[in-house]
Amino acid sequence: MHDTIIIGAGAAGLAAGQRLRAAGRTPLILEARDRIGGRIHTDHTHGPVELGAEFIHGERAATWEAVRAAGLRTVGWSDDRRRFASGGEIYAADDPVTSRTAALFAIATSYRGPEISVAALIDSLVALDDPACRFALRWLANLEAADTQLLSAAVLTHERELATSGDTNFHILDGYDRVVVQLADGLDIRLSQAVERVAWDEAGGSVTLVGGGAHAARHLIITVPVGVLQTGRPIFTPPLPAKKRAAIDAIAVGHVIKLMLWFDHQFWPDFVVLSTDGRIVTWWTVASAATPTLMGYVGGPAALEIAALGEQGVISLGLSELSQLFGADAAAASLGGRISGWSENPWSLGAYTYSPVGIGNARAILAAPVGPLHFAGEATPTNGHIATVHGAIESGWRAADEVLAATSRKPI
Repeated sequence: MHDTIIIGAGAAGLAAGQRLRAAGRTPLILEARDRIGGRIHTDHTHGPVELGAEFIHGERAATWEAVRAAGLRTVGWSDDRRRFASGGEIYAADDPVTSRTAALFAIATSYRGPEISVAALIDSLVALDDPACRFALRWLANLEAADTQLLSAAVLTHERELATSGDTNFHILDGYDRVVVQLADGLDIRLSQAVERVAWDEAGGSVTLVGGGAHAARHLIITVPVGVLQTGRPIFTPPLPAKKRAAIDAIAVGHVIKLMLWFDHQFWPDFVVLSTDGRIVTWWTVASAATPTLMGYVGGPAALEIAALGEQGVISLGLSELSQLFGADAAAASLGGRISGWSENPWSLGAYTYSPVGIGNARAILAAPVGPLHFAGEATPTNGHIATVHGAIESGWRAADEVLAATSRKPI
């Protein structure tokens, strides 16, 4: 009998484990993958390049605690320097398309009014064939990993107003996986231990593993991604309350494809982030890599369409679009590439969550404990820090504090 079992060794599960460990507990963490980190995963082929989470979002983000404890180097990354390109031509910073796109983005993220999707809001303001309309919708689809036909402008605005982590983004030069190592230090983590079933009652619970084996505990912290919970995994016996199941289904799971391309020299002019009208929607330079590296990014439903091309197809597409964009033979300078997407991974089934029209208080309902079950992960914050590593960390702390509060009221 364990005091606490944590399902998942991503940021939320590891943060919960450390909080419990600091209180003198020895939680058991079960991870289905053969590695820790969840949707944090770093490629070191040519220096650190992020396959999953990439940035610290804000100068006050909870992530900094682990970053500073590990002595990691960071560099600021400003989205304010975003440029736009169409037909292979990069717009000037003072081009009217750039300013109109920024204005539409600001409207969509500061909206106050009846529930409406971001797409419907922007479509009501400008013509569909206006390039600023297309740029703004693609920008928001990428940022939120969302279908903008579903993404709620009202909730998006509310979440941004609640967030307190700060406005500046930072890139971890040493790799995000170093944060994971710091969070995992000293914890009892069992890899390749997929949980098939969770049985529970008011006295505690037990987990049954795929392939056999079981563990029992007085408390369980569930950090399973929403995309997996929506498929009915793990099986809960008895089933979760109907209200909890409805909340799980109400939260939208977003999709992302990342394309990493390494080169033997830089053939592009200096830029920070570039939004295009190509199938690879956004490009940015990767400061942590040891050789010139570009990251291509596609979010929302378009990510699934791109993924269907397969890795070599996406790499070829990216090189072709870069050649057109910068008037250079990108393939001749290429040192190779790699794509990363989480939607087909059985232990994530999506990149991160977003808030569709009609979500209501589903995140709060998902986060609420049920008997000995406590829930954490990037989908559960109610302070606007959704879809971020720091939000996941904070949710792990919250779940651990719930366990500690519950056990302080009765003997262990």
